[in-house]
Amino acid sequence: MAPSNASANESANTTGAKTKDKAPAREWTPAMESDLQRILSVGEECISAAELKNLILSKGRGRDGDGDGPDIRLYDGFEPSGRMHIAQGVYKSINVNKCTAEGTNATFCFWVADWFALMNDKMGGDLDKIIVVGQYLIEVWKAAGMDLSHVEFRWASDEITGQAHVYWPLVLDVARRFNVTRIKKCCQIMGRLEGSLTAAQVLYPLMQCSDVFFLKADVCQLGVDQRKVNMLAREYCDASKKKFKPVILSHHMLYGLKKGQEKMSKSDPDSAIFMEDTKEDVERKISNAFCPTKEDAEREKLEQERESESKSESESESKSESESESKSES
Repeated sequence: MAPSNASANESANTTGAKTKDKAPAREWTPAMESDLQRILSVGEECISAAELKNLILSKGRGRDGDGDGPDIRLYDGFEPSGRMHIAQGVYKSINVNKCTAEGTNATFCFWVADWFALMNDKMGGDLDKIIVVGQYLIEVWKAAGMDLSHVEFRWASDEITGQAHVYWPLVLDVARRFNVTRIKKCCQIMGRLEGSLTAAQVLYPLMQCSDVFFLKADVCQLGVDQRKVNMLAREYCDASKKKFKPVILSHHMLYGLKKGQEKMSKSDPDSAIFMEDTKEDVERKISNAFCPTKEDAEREKLEQERESESKSESESESKSESESESKSES
């Protein structure tokens, strides 16, 4: 029996709707390739470049203003915890400008982690002082040439208080997916040893992992020292059956000026060049800075490769433990 005209029209409309809903595949252009390579140049590691390319295709250049959805969201969080050195000031400004260059259709979200600084006992645990420092850091970035046209600053204390009904259920969901051992392995992000942790500091990685999803971040653009908690966010996607994992784009840490320092330290004035240092301070610090020999550099490279292999094995074991526990609980 032939379908009625009404049925035929309905069928045609349904087919048309499906065709309309499914956006045509976008062509990869030289401008998109330029965006990809420029953003990749920010990090010493990207997990993964293929996922970043897909992000650019789905949300990047050419999507702005066409009503086709949001832009690419990159995120970094910072504790207002004292003076700003050039790694955080100049280096971060350069990276943000690369990621949000005109036409890229990307927004960089800074999570002003004032509550996190409080948990980590920064500025003597005085929240008022922490907020003042946060405001100072923003002003330094402006002075350093960071283009703020595609940048937003969101204060943790305001956002968490205002959207507690969203934030805390997310933190609890992250918490129930992992055991304490896995979480404590992330606590080095605060520069704390495992045995000296307070209960608040154990909560810190759970909250930082939750921030990624609370802020709807597509890319975690933090230092390589934050890698463990960023990997935790990707593991959470597996555990909670989330389809899209955040891309991890980890930038290199600028070495401290003294021997054996993997990064500049705010607590040691002579290990870092600060944004408000005088010309005389900068010249003195550079003149006294440690400079390794070629042999030292090669030895250090080998040690880093061994550490990297050890980390990969450890993270693989942790993931297996988490998966085993999830299966046994189910």
